[in-house]
Amino acid sequence: VKRYLRPGDAYLHADVHGAASCILRAKRRRTGGVDGGKTQTLPLSEQALREAGNFTICQSSAWSSRMVTSAWWVEPHQVSKTAPTGEYLTVGSFMIRGKKNYLPPSQLEMGLAVLFRLGDDEAIAGIRT
Repeated sequence: VKRYLRPGDAYLHADVHGAASCILRAKRRRTGGVDGGKTQTLPLSEQALREAGNFTICQSSAWSSRMVTSAWWVEPHQVSKTAPTGEYLTVGSFMIRGKKNYLPPSQLEMGLAVLFRLGDDEAIAGIRT
């Protein structure tokens, strides 16, 4: 998980057995020219954080037990694979340092959609023929 996190992203999880680890990727906007321009990280919306937190909870044991609970999110620099001195982390575990930002409890509702983007008009015309 740590290697997929970039500055501006969020790592979401819940304190429920079986909760999924979720990474919410921040959108980036190119601010410079075509060749070598810089990118600007856009802030994550509250709605996106709530929806990703809801997904995390729905993938846990809270779904089958119909338990209403909340997820939390942290910034990428708070996620670590190393334990403090004298402690041990099991394989696949992560240490969260600092304050967890808890999301409000939400109902367990989940939907899934698959969207396809075909491209510009020329690409769409090429597919139809």
